[in-house]
Amino acid sequence: GLAIASRIASTDKSCKVTLLEKNSRDMLGGRCGSFDVSTKYGTFRHERGPSLLLLKDVYEELFQIAVDLSAVVLISFDDGDRIELGFPQYQKHHDASALPSVAISEQESASIDKMNSYEANGYDKWEEYMAACSAFLDCGLPNFIEEIFDLPSFPAFIYQALRAKAKAWPLKPHSDVLDAIFDSEKMKALASFQDLYVGLEPYRNDDEIFGGVLRKTAPAVFGLLAALELHPTNEKAGVFAPVGGFRAVSRAFARLSEACGVQICCNTTVTQIEDDGVHIIANGKSDFIQADRIVVNADLPFATESLLVSDTRTIANDNPQDNFDWDDSFDFSSGVVAFHWSVNIPCHDLNTHNVFLSASSKKDAVKSWGAVRENVRSDMTDDTPFNFYVHRASKTDPAAAPKGCDSIMVLVPTETLERRKEYAKLARDEAIERYKGQFDDVYVAKIRKAVLNRLSAVESLQGLENNIVNEVIDTPATYGYYYNLAAGTPFALSHGFSQLSLTRPSPRSKRLENTFFVGASTRPGNGVPLVLLGAKAVAQQVVEDMKT
Repeated sequence: GLAIASRIASTDKSCKVTLLEKNSRDMLGGRCGSFDVSTKYGTFRHERGPSLLLLKDVYEELFQIAVDLSAVVLISFDDGDRIELGFPQYQKHHDASALPSVAISEQESASIDKMNSYEANGYDKWEEYMAACSAFLDCGLPNFIEEIFDLPSFPAFIYQALRAKAKAWPLKPHSDVLDAIFDSEKMKALASFQDLYVGLEPYRNDDEIFGGVLRKTAPAVFGLLAALELHPTNEKAGVFAPVGGFRAVSRAFARLSEACGVQICCNTTVTQIEDDGVHIIANGKSDFIQADRIVVNADLPFATESLLVSDTRTIANDNPQDNFDWDDSFDFSSGVVAFHWSVNIPCHDLNTHNVFLSASSKKDAVKSWGAVRENVRSDMTDDTPFNFYVHRASKTDPAAAPKGCDSIMVLVPTETLERRKEYAKLARDEAIERYKGQFDDVYVAKIRKAVLNRLSAVESLQGLENNIVNEVIDTPATYGYYYNLAAGTPFALSHGFSQLSLTRPSPRSKRLENTFFVGASTRPGNGVPLVLLGAKAVAQQVVEDMKT
């Protein structure tokens, strides 16, 4: 919302742009933000949304933002085995045609040896896979995500797609390519955990047409996500961390918006959208704001069901009620239960970004993605395979936690909220309270226990529960409450071929001719960089549309 408001206001100086935010100013930027916890030890900063800053150039196109290169990604398997990935050898300001010679570090050498211990020539196979993923990234980003034709990127893409009897054919289920290159389940897991970012699983699903790639199975082309994070020389690659957390990013967006003349109205809830304006509630009072064009940055499946006037949601004679409902005809990414732990010890054995994977067997590896494939509740017993992510913000930015302490975020993929049509008739707060019951304390406690059990495989993290001085827990109902996210999933719609590129919901409303959508559930997709690219494209459409 902040990005598109800035672009429209700066492009058309005659246009008055007003941004309506339902939350307080501290939460401007939605999921792209942080929150503080005060304790006797001091103040801890936690991220409520993204913790990885990727495609740094997309941010810098709007403004220069201070970032530090993050540490490598640390992977921990369910048997206690650990390996570090991502050793960047290319820096932005070097000449790409004359890369400096780079010595292999002791850390990287250890990771190479570990890959070779997983299977014969494991590292050579990893290099082969990264080469294909890099070509997919270089071609896929401009041509299929930014929708800018880039002819020079196609030869490498075609070569990698067709070489060795199309071993890495990008439209196959991701696991088909992984099986063709790797033997070890650990190597396959290392090469595909990023599929979760787009709400997909890597494994072929023979119960679905084309192995599931139309719905919940990632096509192999999404290996570009592995290159984006881990490729050592691709100039687009790299995992970064914003100094001051993602709150610093949102605040910078807000300053930019206001500098461009955008009027920001916080604590203002939109309750209904018509073609000539919006109904709002602000400071306990209802009002109607007229508009020539409306850009909706609320989650699209929520907005179409809960905000837009339709045959079943008619124009209100009085002021419409604030509701929480969504269109459940789409395929959604997984839900998330997030634990934000303020701990009174430093967790030195965690890097900034840590991924815990289950890969003891093919059966366990497939089952660990059950939240994505089946969207059903796991029993979360001691032997339940599952994957999760841990962020240690203070590894990169010491200001995130008091000295000698750490701010830890754990993200566990889960099922989403199950839509109940009868809740659509309730006031929003009452509906949210009922949805919270789908993630009751007993279930969340099971997830928490399972996470702590897996963390205890790291010797220094045994007994971590005793060092948690404050805990904030988010569930899909929390994300629904704060951000009006359909199904309560922070990752929005999934990215199977049936919801990818031109098959993803259009940013132009089919119901209201003056209304546009922007955000993770419309084109090009989820993740902050893609949302910013979408904001750029939609801003251009709105400005051009205003001229006609």
